[in-house]
Amino acid sequence: MWEADVIGSIWRFFTSVRLALVLILMIASAVLAGTLLDQAPGSVIANSSAYDAWLERAESKYGVWTNVFDALQLFNVFHTLWFRVLIGLLTANIIACSINRWKGIWITAFRTRTRMGDAFFQHARFNASMTAQMPAAAAAERARRALSRAHYRVVSQSEEGAIALYADRYRLSRFGTYLSHLSLVLILAGTVIGGVWGFHDDEFIVAEGATREVGRGTGLSVELVEFTDEYDVQGPPKDFRSEIVIYKDGTEVKRGTVRVNSPMGYDGTRFFQSFFGQTAVMDVKDESGEVIFHDSVPLAWLTRDGERPIGSFLLPDKNLAVYVVGPRSGETDPMVPAGEMRVEMYTQSSGTLTTAENLTQGQTKELAGLSVTFVRESRFTGLQVAKDPGVKLIWIAAGLMVLGLAMMFYFPPKRVWAICKERPDGTAEVRIATTAERDFSQAKDFKNLHERVRLALGIAEEDKSRAEGGKNV
Repeated sequence: MWEADVIGSIWRFFTSVRLALVLILMIASAVLAGTLLDQAPGSVIANSSAYDAWLERAESKYGVWTNVFDALQLFNVFHTLWFRVLIGLLTANIIACSINRWKGIWITAFRTRTRMGDAFFQHARFNASMTAQMPAAAAAERARRALSRAHYRVVSQSEEGAIALYADRYRLSRFGTYLSHLSLVLILAGTVIGGVWGFHDDEFIVAEGATREVGRGTGLSVELVEFTDEYDVQGPPKDFRSEIVIYKDGTEVKRGTVRVNSPMGYDGTRFFQSFFGQTAVMDVKDESGEVIFHDSVPLAWLTRDGERPIGSFLLPDKNLAVYVVGPRSGETDPMVPAGEMRVEMYTQSSGTLTTAENLTQGQTKELAGLSVTFVRESRFTGLQVAKDPGVKLIWIAAGLMVLGLAMMFYFPPKRVWAICKERPDGTAEVRIATTAERDFSQAKDFKNLHERVRLALGIAEEDKSRAEGGKNV
């Protein structure tokens, strides 16, 4: 028995409306946090050093709250375990509630009682009573035909001295709520699938002439052949485009042009044009003259004062973090004149500044025992890279949601009961009634049905009676 009690408690927990409200509130709060707070790109999160650098830049915006937000994983909300647990609990809650309501909806749709008691016809919100100058059987047949012509499905039940009628319309629309619930489950499932097996990187940077791996098990890499930006005569931007080549396991599989509103995709991964900027091609040699670094350094971020572009790279064998700072855009910069780059070297383990010097293009200087050369300037493109295997489920869910809502709101289920009783004088008393539904047009529909039945019974306008109790119709 205790096992049954435990199962019952678990079932009641998952069918609780309060649980649904709490989960929806928590998920909404998490989504709000993920929308208002900057989210670290996937490529940054995968690299601990890059993430530490990203947090350092975030500290200039969020101050002392940076460590708090980081501890709560609010810089990576949609990929955290606790967010997926919330999604899973809400999914279980929706499924449990749907199962819990299934029996009642099934009985209402397919096993509704035909014969209702006299109290129902007296106290129903919408009811009417009429006297037909004909036997009860004939009155019941005429009422049945009137309801059928109004596109109702009619079921009859005969008993001594009375014939009961039950009519319904759009009874299957009650299952529209299950389509809506299923759509919610699919949306949540698509979100989890996209979070587990998909990714979204807003800061995928590739310099001209360079090739960068996408990672995440895709086997893809992207080469930027050329980036071009065009402007109107008045100054506003006209076109940004990146000529890229996509490789799969080192083999070229696709090439083309990516624009702001014209992404390119391969094998479920899509590339969107996002931003662009300058790079500094840097060359670093050790004491023996061996090249230990030669690559383009994208100046994709801003210094803490928000005035100068900055990029960085690491020399782990030398325990150095190197920052390259460019000049201010569009104005004279006394610290970093146009055509120069400022190179600052920090001890990676302690963060202590080792040296800082300005280099002109093509110049080599000895910094921290290394030969550092600012080779030339170049361009980079910033792409958004996204893969979401759950998006198909979400599209299916959207269709089911629209269908379910259309069934519930445009085709609401309607039910009407009628009873035809034989009177001592050979006439028939005909009573019709319906339950109160969440349907704004119910009063009008019942009035129309009442008129149809009255006319079918041959009752003149001046002879029809008022409704007993409830509303007059």
